[in-house]
Amino acid sequence: MSLSHKTETCTDPAALLAAIVNSSEDAIIGSDLNGHIISWNHAASLLFGHAHAAILGCPFAVLFPDGQLPDHQTLGQLLQKNNAIGQFETMGRRADGSEIPVSLTISSIRDASGNIFGLSLSARDFSSGYKMAARLSQSERHFRQVVNAAPNAMILVNSQGQIELINERCEQMFGYTRAELIGNTLDMLVPERYREQHPEWRAAYFAHPDEPVMAKGRELYALHKDGTEFPVEVGLSPIETADGMKVLSAIVDMSERQRFTDELSRRNQELKDFAYVASHDLKAPLRGVNQLATWITEDLAGQINEETQEHLHLMRVRISRMEKLLDDLLLYFRADNLGGGIECIDFAEMARDVFELCCNNPSFSLELQGTFPKDFTHKVALELVLRNLINNAIKHHDKASGHITVRALPAPVDQAYLFEVADDGPGIAPEHRDRVFAMFQTLRPRDEVEGSGMGLAVIKKTIESLGGSISLTANAPSGAVFRFSWPRVVG
Repeated sequence: MSLSHKTETCTDPAALLAAIVNSSEDAIIGSDLNGHIISWNHAASLLFGHAHAAILGCPFAVLFPDGQLPDHQTLGQLLQKNNAIGQFETMGRRADGSEIPVSLTISSIRDASGNIFGLSLSARDFSSGYKMAARLSQSERHFRQVVNAAPNAMILVNSQGQIELINERCEQMFGYTRAELIGNTLDMLVPERYREQHPEWRAAYFAHPDEPVMAKGRELYALHKDGTEFPVEVGLSPIETADGMKVLSAIVDMSERQRFTDELSRRNQELKDFAYVASHDLKAPLRGVNQLATWITEDLAGQINEETQEHLHLMRVRISRMEKLLDDLLLYFRADNLGGGIECIDFAEMARDVFELCCNNPSFSLELQGTFPKDFTHKVALELVLRNLINNAIKHHDKASGHITVRALPAPVDQAYLFEVADDGPGIAPEHRDRVFAMFQTLRPRDEVEGSGMGLAVIKKTIESLGGSISLTANAPSGAVFRFSWPRVVG
């Protein structure tokens, strides 16, 4: 026994067309030239909420809020020139009166002779696209609000360098109105001497936005509407958009900062000049006072009691201290220029030489630990640092003998060496460890230990001027450890 299956084929073209239209996911609505609905598929009922039988014969205008579409006569005239009005977004009206965003296409229905006898409206629910467009619109508004509220001048340009967006600060900085800038190229804000190269720099940045070639190695200047130039700092941020990559530039006017920097440099120079003059001009009367003390001692030899001799001695000591203070004051203000010449030295040998120079007491010993480099460095500055640290360790020791250790440590970065100078003296309390690096600071009365209180301040400034750093910690079981990084000389 065999079974055979027979497939029925629709041979009526009109019925076939109706079946295709009714199965479409788009709402398809046909109207006559008077605007009355003559056909309606299932998707139209789902979209607009009208039953097929109830809507036939009604004007299609009921499907749209007033003003959303031209009337049927105007649409007919438009379709005489074009077969269709391309897809566009508008609002539709459902049977319950609610509105819904729809994507709509309107086409002409023509007979065999090409005459229009009706209209075809194809609609699709655009709610998701409408919401997305609304979110994008809101995001764009927020973006524009953020840009406009920025404290710096903000400019959005496309790959051709055309300005598409600016903020109020930009108008204030460059002297142009928004209308004068929008649509023009960024070159109008670039000084004449850079304009020929600027398109090349811009193209290079758009090709490689991760490499800020536009500012690399160059001082940047901008051009005001009145023709004056001013220094700027520019930050570039690439932004991907549907129209391609754009660049948002944040521009800072550096004129005020430059004036401040120049004024600060001028005042610092004045202070250095004052220190230089003071250290030289004040020494002369000090030497005169010291000479007078010497003459008094000589003139009254044998007639001065012990108390007066002690007073004269204290006078000389304090004169010497004042001279040392003036010398150290000048040294401090020159500390950032103490790098001196660069020489190849043996760091271990320098540490031993400095110790022998500072220490004439055989009860003190020096130990070197670690692998010391032999390399090019700022010899004068390093010798100054080691001399002050070793001398302080000896001078402030609380015993007649002591042990000083200089260590070469593995550095965490390749750009610097790391050293420690440690002693077994009384140490420095934690609350005083920052204070000792300040100017004119001593932890013991100056009549007990001679010093200007400038040594560690000079050391700190010297090390930091070369790009290093210094810190102080406790030694175990007693004493202090000064750790400092010493930058390697590059090149």
